[in-house]
Amino acid sequence: MLRLRMPWPLVVSQGWRWRHPYLWRGRVFDPHDAQQVMSYAVLRLRRETRDVFLLNNIEALDYALIARHLGRSVGNVQARLADALCEISRTVDLIERVRPKPINLSNAEHPDV
Repeated sequence: MLRLRMPWPLVVSQGWRWRHPYLWRGRVFDPHDAQQVMSYAVLRLRRETRDVFLLNNIEALDYALIARHLGRSVGNVQARLADALCEISRTVDLIERVRPKPINLSNAEHPDV
């Protein structure tokens, strides 16, 4: 009998991992943690687009300095930043659509013991 090996323990509330495996690459990703979701979205960007995004948002460089640093035109930097914002928005929206709803134990039915 051939048994499929699951790369992680599967619980019912995490069935979304089977439907969207590209959103899950390990055990530590929590789709309810905004910082992890944003980090994942930024890491999925193409390298040049990610460089422009990080230089603008983390290093707080303006378009002219980024263009000079990367050897690109200011228009190219603006286009790549727009691409980055659009792609990050799409990735975050996808994760928010497919993530499981949090289980609220206060509303769960508890048997009287």
